[in-house]
Amino acid sequence: MTDDELSRLHAYLRIPSISALPEHSADMEEAVRFMEAELRRAGAESVDVLRTGGHPFLVAPVAADIDPAAARTVLGYGHYDVQPVGDPERWDSPAFEPTVRGEHLYARGASDNKGNFFQVLCAVQRLHAAGDLPVNVLFLVDGEEESGGDSAIRWVEAMDPVADVAVIWDGGMVNRALASVESGVRGLIYRRVTVRCGTRDGHSGLFGGAAMNACHVLSDVLAAVRPRDGRVPAELGAGASPVPDALVQEWETLVDGPGMLADAGLVPADADAAANVARRTMVNPSVDVNAIWAGEADAVKTVIPTVAHAMVSMRVAPGQDTAAVARAFDALLRSACPDGAEVVVEDMGVADPGVMDPEHPAMRATMRAITDATGLPVIAMRTGGTLPIFSAMTGRGMPTILTGFTLPDDAIHSPNERMLIANLGTGVQAAMAMLTAFAE
Repeated sequence: MTDDELSRLHAYLRIPSISALPEHSADMEEAVRFMEAELRRAGAESVDVLRTGGHPFLVAPVAADIDPAAARTVLGYGHYDVQPVGDPERWDSPAFEPTVRGEHLYARGASDNKGNFFQVLCAVQRLHAAGDLPVNVLFLVDGEEESGGDSAIRWVEAMDPVADVAVIWDGGMVNRALASVESGVRGLIYRRVTVRCGTRDGHSGLFGGAAMNACHVLSDVLAAVRPRDGRVPAELGAGASPVPDALVQEWETLVDGPGMLADAGLVPADADAAANVARRTMVNPSVDVNAIWAGEADAVKTVIPTVAHAMVSMRVAPGQDTAAVARAFDALLRSACPDGAEVVVEDMGVADPGVMDPEHPAMRATMRAITDATGLPVIAMRTGGTLPIFSAMTGRGMPTILTGFTLPDDAIHSPNERMLIANLGTGVQAAMAMLTAFAE
């Protein structure tokens, strides 16, 4: 990136646009104004700031410089909101003061998604300034990606006509020497589970061993859906699309499972987990308990709790019917609740999986363009995460490219989030080449 581009990126990163926290509403509006200016710099004659009750999203068309009526249209997606900071003491520099240390730029949003998406903005700005933009670009910039909003998704589901190709610049590389285009994402089922087995807590000395304990019941309820040796219960694995073993083994050789887990400060789930990280995160469905709470954890209070809660989520594999799996998931939870207790399962949101054929012409053109522009080899791999906008785009029949230049150790969603400075420039060159390839 040029010095001017980096300066503008730093200004963008200074805006604490945290969509999940109401106290940052004014900061979200500041980020909207900043993004509107950048979209106009890219050549957008109009920028629509669309408000649907939550944080706004922006839609901005940029016309091709040569014969826009005949040019293809590329839908370019990113988001201007970021994750909360968490514990500020765990950051080596303030989260919203962009800081260069060594070869990295540190800030919340440096990778996800401000630093990543800014690369596409710069690419369009450069091409337009030179009069060489070969495609129409329709920018869609979300303000609720990090807080579960669906306004941008609903816009995609209703857009008419659809774009010739969609690009989500919110992905990453396998490692510094290998770029990636993600060919699939997992879906999500998210539930809050509450167990009740009495009207008030009991004294464990008087009633222990005789009274039902909500924590015990909750443990049994959650056990009904938890995986064993990396496999979810059969009812929850139904319909997952098979992936050739040879391809999965190739992915495993590219993913340093033990190193990834260790770098993230995590311990393998079982003896085979580290050697099968790609299969378990990119191919298979998974279930995780995300939080458990009951009683008063900070008090010395020997009671039998009669209410206990948990948050539990399932990642749905490509090919699965999310609604059918969700019904099976809820049924397993409820069936494990014993007589005398009540379990309430609340729907906290679902998202469908999505998949792209790695041999699709748009995928192959993207991979060739990245290699030509950067010299990097490129592989089509799935990601274990969930990106509802990807499924919305593929569901409308748009060839959808999910890529980007973050790295596995960029601490996305964590303290000390960062971006390799060299990758910022690499990403701009790759985006320019991709837009040219789509035109051809």
